Amino acid sequence: MKREQGTLFHWDDHKGYGFLRPNNGTKDVFLHVKSLPHYQRRPQIGDLLTYEIEVDEKERSYASSAKIKGLAWSHFTFIWVCFPLPFGAYVYLVFQQFLPFHPVSIYAAVSLLTIWAYSCDKRAAQIGLRRTPERRLHLLEALGGWPGALLAQIFYRHKSQKTSYQVVFWLIIAGHGFLWYVMLTHQEKYLPYQEVATEKIQTLTHSVKREIQRLLEGEKPEAVSSTKVPTTSIKQGTGLHSSKRSIITPSRQALISEGIVKEIRPNEGVSVFLQTGTEGMISKSTLVNNFSTRFTQGEHIRVAIHTITSDGKKNRIEFVLVEK
Repeated sequence: MKREQGTLFHWDDHKGYGFLRPNNGTKDVFLHVKSLPHYQRRPQIGDLLTYEIEVDEKERSYASSAKIKGLAWSHFTFIWVCFPLPFGAYVYLVFQQFLPFHPVSIYAAVSLLTIWAYSCDKRAAQIGLRRTPERRLHLLEALGGWPGALLAQIFYRHKSQKTSYQVVFWLIIAGHGFLWYVMLTHQEKYLPYQEVATEKIQTLTHSVKREIQRLLEGEKPEAVSSTKVPTTSIKQGTGLHSSKRSIITPSRQALISEGIVKEIRPNEGVSVFLQTGTEGMISKSTLVNNFSTRFTQGEHIRVAIHTITSDGKKNRIEFVLVEK
């Protein structure tokens, strides 16, 4: 169908309708806000629009599939489109271990996908295309995208009036609220799992970085080895002795983190506090005999994970010193 062009010369924003004056000099055309894309702002007098002419059951002409010419995004659409830039910067800083990983970032990532899914479904509803199944939208909400879904319902005016949908939606929010309540009121129970998950994510990002570096340098991928140093290597020290403060070196695939010396214990080793909030110990068995005189409290050092053990209540993390 041929698209026409016209200028909006009258608009009642409260009622959501107005009139267009076609550029070809024909009679004025009625325009309703529902004919405009959901991602565009409300029209203003003087806007140039493109549209198609249709006739209703009373044989009155009106503008359908209208669109404001030029970049006319709503404020919400603009924020949604631009938000991936700072979020991508955050992901990069986490990947480079400059910032710690936070579970809220999962909500942000899934919310972006959920807003996109709502936008596609809203557009499909407007032009009569195949709709997104409601169970798929609910799945995204359950995976953490409910904040994005709530914003999309408010600003896109989509799925906000359907009672059956809203019942499931608010049950999902209640479920997330209950989950956070349990976790925050029983932190001592779930904190060890959070620490282990954080270390696993850091290990994964480190492995991915190394593989990308190998590809860029044209090296062949190597099999990923465990970050745990074999006990026999520690005892024998074959090829692992250092003239510095540590008698062993970590595996090439080990995750290296920045830490601060918290306490020096001559009978145990060196207590280290990582920038990620994780605390662990460099065992004296991996250090030189006079290690207690070669470290200073508050000193910045680099360590790698050696072992992670658990007694059922708390995880014990042992590090290996990474010599510069």
